[in-house]
Amino acid sequence: MSFIIAVHVKEGIVLASDSRQTCSITVREDNLTIKKVGTRISDTVDKTFLCPHNIGISTCGDASIEGTPIGGYIEEFIRTRINESTDVADVPNMLIDFFHSTPEIPNTSFLVAGYLLENGTKVQKVYWLNVLSREISPIDTSSQGAKWGGETKTLSKIIQNTYMRDSDGKELPLGATSFSWNLFTLQDAIDFAQYAVDVTIKTMHYSDQVETVGGPIDILVIKPDSAFWIQHKTLHA
Repeated sequence: MSFIIAVHVKEGIVLASDSRQTCSITVREDNLTIKKVGTRISDTVDKTFLCPHNIGISTCGDASIEGTPIGGYIEEFIRTRINESTDVADVPNMLIDFFHSTPEIPNTSFLVAGYLLENGTKVQKVYWLNVLSREISPIDTSSQGAKWGGETKTLSKIIQNTYMRDSDGKELPLGATSFSWNLFTLQDAIDFAQYAVDVTIKTMHYSDQVETVGGPIDILVIKPDSAFWIQHKTLHA
């Protein structure tokens, strides 16, 4: 699994993701018990991609097709299907069609983000989609906010209403953490995206669970006329 997030503010869109790939292996004990054990494979996996025409893609879910990392397929999709005239609104269906032509249809989800020219104005577009189910959900960007996916439990716990019990067993509401999305600047969006991935990584690290989110955090910024990396893994010796 993974953690991916898109934060959209008036100034631009921020995509961020972790870099860990894990798999499950089958262990037989006494020829009776079968256990699936999460095993870390790599902390160098790209999950956020910059495409022509300043379109960004982030992915979570199934990370391989017949044992081959899905990143290579995504790069092939970008190289062969997207160019400077591609509209971001067309990319979700293009992704679904592409992955339904691969040797195995993965249960993989994507965030797709960019700008679309409408009536002479560049308008923010963010989409959530699942390849296997063919479901596409446009995200409302009329007001500032965020959409995240993958291992969402950690961040969801932070923003949901929580309670504690007093010495008499009575429930005391603690409320929920709220965020002033409409006050976010682009820098705030960058900082929140990094925080969201980082808090998921660190919470999983110190919890009694398989660490399916980890490694370096990649952050991509998309503005109406440009797109650039705030931080991104590079190949090295």
